[in-house]
Amino acid sequence: MNSPITFPSALLLEGVVDGVTNHTVHGWAWFPDDPVRAASIEVRAHGAVLCRGEADTMRADLVAAGKRNGYCAFALRLEATLPEPGTALEVVAVEASGVQPLVGSPVVMPAAAPAENSDILPIPLHRPGLHGSLDQCGPARIRGWLRWTDGTQASPNLVLREGSREWMRFAANQWRPDIAELHQGDGCCGFDQALPDELRDDRLHELRLCLADEEASPLAMPFRAMTSPASPEKLATRAKLPPPLSRQVVAEPLTLSVVVNFYNMQREAARTLTSLTRAYQADSADLDYEVLCIDNGSQPPLDPDWVASFGPEFRLVRPSRQHASPCGALNEAALAARGKYLAVMIDGAHVLSPGIFREARQAWREHAGAVVAVRHWFIGGDQRWLTLVGYSREQEDKLFERIRWPLNGYDLFRIGTPMSENPEPWFDGLSESNCLMLPTELYDRIGGFDEAFDQPGGGFANLDLWRRTCTAASAPLVAPIGEATFHQFHGGTTTNVDDVEKDLRVRAYATAYRTLRGEDFAMIERGQLTFRGQLRSEFATGMRQRTLMPMRLGVTDEVRPGKLAAHFDDGAQSHLLSVYAECGLQRDVRWLGQPTGMAPADLNSLQDIIHQIRPDAVIGVGVERGLIAYLDSVLQAAGIGGARILHVADDAVATSARITGMVGTPADAAAPTAARLWAGTAETVLVLHAAGDAGRFNGDTLATWGKLVSHRSYMICVGTVFGQPWLGYSTRQHYKTLREFSEGNPMFVIDRSWTRQLITTCPYGYLRKIGGGVNAASYDAALDELGTDTPLDLENMQ
Repeated sequence: MNSPITFPSALLLEGVVDGVTNHTVHGWAWFPDDPVRAASIEVRAHGAVLCRGEADTMRADLVAAGKRNGYCAFALRLEATLPEPGTALEVVAVEASGVQPLVGSPVVMPAAAPAENSDILPIPLHRPGLHGSLDQCGPARIRGWLRWTDGTQASPNLVLREGSREWMRFAANQWRPDIAELHQGDGCCGFDQALPDELRDDRLHELRLCLADEEASPLAMPFRAMTSPASPEKLATRAKLPPPLSRQVVAEPLTLSVVVNFYNMQREAARTLTSLTRAYQADSADLDYEVLCIDNGSQPPLDPDWVASFGPEFRLVRPSRQHASPCGALNEAALAARGKYLAVMIDGAHVLSPGIFREARQAWREHAGAVVAVRHWFIGGDQRWLTLVGYSREQEDKLFERIRWPLNGYDLFRIGTPMSENPEPWFDGLSESNCLMLPTELYDRIGGFDEAFDQPGGGFANLDLWRRTCTAASAPLVAPIGEATFHQFHGGTTTNVDDVEKDLRVRAYATAYRTLRGEDFAMIERGQLTFRGQLRSEFATGMRQRTLMPMRLGVTDEVRPGKLAAHFDDGAQSHLLSVYAECGLQRDVRWLGQPTGMAPADLNSLQDIIHQIRPDAVIGVGVERGLIAYLDSVLQAAGIGGARILHVADDAVATSARITGMVGTPADAAAPTAARLWAGTAETVLVLHAAGDAGRFNGDTLATWGKLVSHRSYMICVGTVFGQPWLGYSTRQHYKTLREFSEGNPMFVIDRSWTRQLITTCPYGYLRKIGGGVNAASYDAALDELGTDTPLDLENMQ
């Protein structure tokens, strides 16, 4: 996402204008320092305000990015007299101290309904009682989510229409974990459907998404989407593909030709060429290969003798024409290559690991037509972020010195980080490879690099070559495990620029790709790949067992902002929680020598809650003595002198003047009544309820003890992790109990903000009371009647 922008009042703003389509301005904005308030957005032209609104609409992609829980998108309709095409529209956030243009502002008013353009997605879906987002429509699927906000339990049924024609019907009832996380519901409000074959005709369609039982649409207006042909035959004739390359017969053929492109990077080229030498590449003594080094207009230019000094296999190639895009130079060099196989490297800043040639040769021995795509890593860490905080070539040089490179090339993994943020990077899909090794015949047949990608650096040319190679290949697509190329820090077009500039460039590249291919780029999924190789470094095992940020050098005092969902998915967190619970690690968390039954992060959350709400009374039901002692200490440290603690448990005792012991269980009918009498007129009451078997922890006990909780206070359910929710046959389904309780009691919501530290013994257990104004003095008189068969032993009753 983009870097923060500073208001005149120093209030931070983040926001981007996505564009203008169908007379609507799309984008997002929020204040990271004040996430409660929604940003006020205005669209202006020639000093006049054309429209205004709030950036408060939910978008799923913004949820994943951590932007105001996703509620910061806007779609402002230009309802008044439309400005002329070409008019500059200024999109600004407004606050008391002034206005701030969003990134991407001003935008140009396009001509009315250009036939070649699809609308910008995602688009918010909204109308009274409905809320959602259309995340994707085309080239082959429609995807998004829609949920009722008025308590309706049934899933919305949708119809996709074009004019009077109905294309498809479907229900918004698929599981969306990101929406479940946000709304505390079951998340069954998504849709992800294949578009009908008849709709996939490679044309622009003006569509409406409507509710099945009425003509009204949750969208404010129709949207335009480009679809792709459904059949491979149509796919082959759809796009403007480059013509095949014509090659002269080679007199002395070789096995492999490496074509590597350089532009103003002699420092980086020295390491890249070293990693291509026969001495560095393992098992290459008998390999006949050449390395064609393209100097695409460097200043100063590369020296041919310097290139040749790396070995007799190396020679410099200067293209006959120089363009900002390297595609023409790469094709020209490829046509001069003598190898049966080509290895093309569009970015010469990538250093190779030592076994790439060996793995490629083995793949070709197993299948002569195999395509080998090597994954890429960063040197040092995420260079897209490091470039903003002072990382330099000199610091990167220290990393290479630290591992004494090139003595052991696999030590690159010690100082590297996968470019993919998938927790298992070796088994992720592939969008591109900077060392793509394929039969020369295949390269020629698909036309090599498409020279229509004429942006500086080539734009999506490398991604396009990989995609077309996969489509045309009849042999396995091999992704080696344990081998990679490592990107060095330099002035790259997207890797070493700030987020704002990268975002603008990538958007332009994506638009150019869509124009040339008639569809959005899609990565090659893991199911299409064949994996081979071995891990020759313990540091290459993946991200879950390595650091995610560069802590090896003192680059900056800042910490790289990560995305928890990308680095640590739901399955990994469930595994972590199960290990913590099954190994009984919570028993080692003690206070004054007694077990608390909570994880350290939960104790921290508990003291913060006490600091915020400053309770007059705290009731612990079935919790450990150590937790009661901890509450006593926190209340004393917070200076809440008059606060009292009631401990309801089988072995409850009073250990201080503040604590009252009550022998009983959460399910005792008389216990809540006695607790209410004990609390008296306390205005702020906090309740801690231990989870246990179904007899002591269920919807009834939660409802009963929840009546004691004061408005804006909490009922904290302690030990919900021990319900073993990962076992479908478990009789202790605490997650289900909590979810059903919050759904049936709208006064309580599950507050996930207190369990963000990965380790918690109270997942989903922080229930906040958001409705009503009941205090301990407002109770049902019938509850005062103590049952004669349920005597309670109160100690130190105050």
